[in-house]
Amino acid sequence: MNKIQLHDNFSVSEQIKIDHIKQLADEGVKTLICNRPEGEEPNQITCAEIKAVAEQNGINFIHIPVAGRVIPKEALDEFLKVIDGSNDKIHAYCKTGTRSSIFWGLAHARGKSVDQVLEKAASLGINLTPVADQIEKVCNDCK
Repeated sequence: MNKIQLHDNFSVSEQIKIDHIKQLADEGVKTLICNRPEGEEPNQITCAEIKAVAEQNGINFIHIPVAGRVIPKEALDEFLKVIDGSNDKIHAYCKTGTRSSIFWGLAHARGKSVDQVLEKAASLGINLTPVADQIEKVCNDCK
């Protein structure tokens, strides 16, 4: 698993495997967010499989699926409900980690400028420039 730590309590990665769940639990992760639609590709591990093992390891599983890089407002609102006010470690994943990183970027955009968000993401090795318009909308909506 290629895990990227975006904040003290928030990390993202590509599609996790069942054996990664124990590792995440050992690292203190309490919430696991899947941003992949079920059946996005053949032989994809199902959410039910991930959820069962996550719960066995004391991790809450939340499914907020989105297709592509455009994050619908409803999905972002659901994501914000999960992360806002949580001090628990959260790990989000999707096929490559991009969508989960976009969710983080949009959440991080509140109260900041687009440039601040893009610079912070770039400092962590993430290019959010392709979704700068979405980030700008969130930045403007929070003013």
